[in-house]
Amino acid sequence: MNWKITKQLFTILTIGVLCLLPTAAMAQSSTTINDQVVRQKEIENGGSGRYRAIVVSEKTLPNFTIYRPRNVQYAARREGALPILIWCNGACSGSSIGYERMLNEIASHGYVVVGIGAFEMVDSERDDGGSDEKMVVEAINWLVKQEKLKTSDYYKAINVNNIALSGHSCGGAQAIANCANSRVKTLLIMNAGMGGMSMGGASPQSLNSLHCPLIYMTGGPDDVAYGNAQTDFGKVKVKVAWVDLSNAGHGGTYYNSYGGEFGRIAIKWMDWQLKGFKQNARVFLKPDLTGFSRNWSIQTRNFKTSDMNYDEPFEELETTTQTVFDRAAAEEIFDFGADISSLTLETNQGKVFYNSTGQRKTLMPILKEKGINSIRLRVLVNPSDNNVNTTYAKTLATSARGQQMNIMLDLHYCDWWGDNVTPAAWSSYTLDKLISSVKSHTTTAVRSINLTQRLKWVQIGNEVDNGMLWNEGRNTASFVQFINAAHEAVKAINPDVQTIIHVSECLNTEWLTNYFDTLQANGAQWDAIGLSVHIQGTTRTPEKLIEQVVENVKILKERYGKPVLIVETGYYNDRQLEANQWLCSFLTQLIDAGAAGLYYWEPELTEDHHLGAWNPRTRKPSIALDAFLGLRHTEGTDDAIHNFETGLGNSSTHIEYYTPNGIRIAQPQRGINIVRQRDGNHIHTYKIYQSQ
Repeated sequence: MNWKITKQLFTILTIGVLCLLPTAAMAQSSTTINDQVVRQKEIENGGSGRYRAIVVSEKTLPNFTIYRPRNVQYAARREGALPILIWCNGACSGSSIGYERMLNEIASHGYVVVGIGAFEMVDSERDDGGSDEKMVVEAINWLVKQEKLKTSDYYKAINVNNIALSGHSCGGAQAIANCANSRVKTLLIMNAGMGGMSMGGASPQSLNSLHCPLIYMTGGPDDVAYGNAQTDFGKVKVKVAWVDLSNAGHGGTYYNSYGGEFGRIAIKWMDWQLKGFKQNARVFLKPDLTGFSRNWSIQTRNFKTSDMNYDEPFEELETTTQTVFDRAAAEEIFDFGADISSLTLETNQGKVFYNSTGQRKTLMPILKEKGINSIRLRVLVNPSDNNVNTTYAKTLATSARGQQMNIMLDLHYCDWWGDNVTPAAWSSYTLDKLISSVKSHTTTAVRSINLTQRLKWVQIGNEVDNGMLWNEGRNTASFVQFINAAHEAVKAINPDVQTIIHVSECLNTEWLTNYFDTLQANGAQWDAIGLSVHIQGTTRTPEKLIEQVVENVKILKERYGKPVLIVETGYYNDRQLEANQWLCSFLTQLIDAGAAGLYYWEPELTEDHHLGAWNPRTRKPSIALDAFLGLRHTEGTDDAIHNFETGLGNSSTHIEYYTPNGIRIAQPQRGINIVRQRDGNHIHTYKIYQSQ
């Protein structure tokens, strides 16, 4: 099959079909997020991921379209430097608009996507112009420059050595043509394959240059690329998966909302290959297609036995446990907190929770068992769904009151989490009108949550390093007026509630002191300081991260005479023992430094979130959360205790207590107690601190 016939065929089957289908819901923007962007639009409310995505045209990359989180730096602080996807179009077209739903959705999950072809606000806005495989190299070179450019949105926020290449039909061949590039860590070849043909700058021999895992995605026997993908799958020498959606055809599901099934599978693969989400291996290697279409079938080749250990990070461990601080003594002076703002979204998706002994419960009582005494809830102005509004927060706050938990209200003066852009309804307001709107919104939210009688803290904005209510609130004088309006609104309702200024910076001492000195000098009113500490957003070792943060807590507390809290943090969920030990160290040092609290960010999340603290297989809390009880785990058991006669009889659950020197006692006594518990066939040995 020669190239002219191939392109003609693919044009008819692919682009022609896509252009007849409904276009994505789109909101045209009259302004752009900054001067780096020439044009931009929003589709499908920014995608379903946690980072609101936008589609932009960059001044310095006119022949490409970028799909990205609206606030790239914000996403990178939580994800680490963002992985990259470079997308090549069907028929080797010069337009990615037929795939924008899927590409936008991928971006909303914490990726920067570069699509070949100039930006289009609507379909057929310009002549296509076509593309060639060399444009992939052009995109990579631009990304490398942007990552080093201090004035760029992408400065140190993207990982130019963690790239996925992907394409549909002829675009899949263009991706294969660039597969030898060492920056490329995986390929997603969609409705494409070389078979015995040459096109898009690639030939069957190009497959010999593969050096990383790849996945073929096809649409069943009616897909014209089905046979080629099947041939490639059988002969490549790298790790390879072939996933086939039998009823999708050559057009895939790109035109469906959020990219449909192809988009969902693509994100699972990329999160596994580029972000290290080991649990996603289940989808492809088991295969476990729970929640996906029944029309998928999956085959894999060349994976190793070690790749099959995807459940290992979440297996229950037998550990010896040591008490590292007196939890009861810290109860009144320290907030052991958790942000659970996504809880209702989880339960609406059918997620259930079990406590450590396997009893099914709602989340909040389980957190209480783990020592959590405070929760944090975010509220937006006009969110696109009902999961982050005042009514939603009040429902969770009422549940928290039932557990005698304190509440931190995290007020985002924007419409989307992590945005800080002025809410759409306020966009035309004068400064005075913005100030009154801040006061009114604060009053409404605080009054509602204060009725629980457990409201302790109110954040005035979220990570307001660069102000809030952009662009007006980037100006220091305006920013201070917004802060004071919110502070006064809080105090008018309840003078005992403390206001917090929250920033993402936690390491740069000079920046922190300059920032709060400036606010203080300009008359800003606030009661406490909140810091984010994100393990993936730093190059420091976990231990050095703690060391510097604790030092800054001491400096800020002394310099401003205000409480200092860590309002967001977390650790890798697939390193549960390491997470427990890191949190124990962090909590112990913070308590010793006089900090006012630590809040784990979204411990209940397991899907597409690497830093939760919940077991996705058992739906039980990770042992990481035992740190909030002051319990530090080490792998294995104390031999002197492990070898005692158990005398457990036929009881399915039995607990015995021993003194540290091995003398058995009837009930725990004041001080350290060794506890042995049999739960079915498992014996757990740990230590507890009994204060009375």
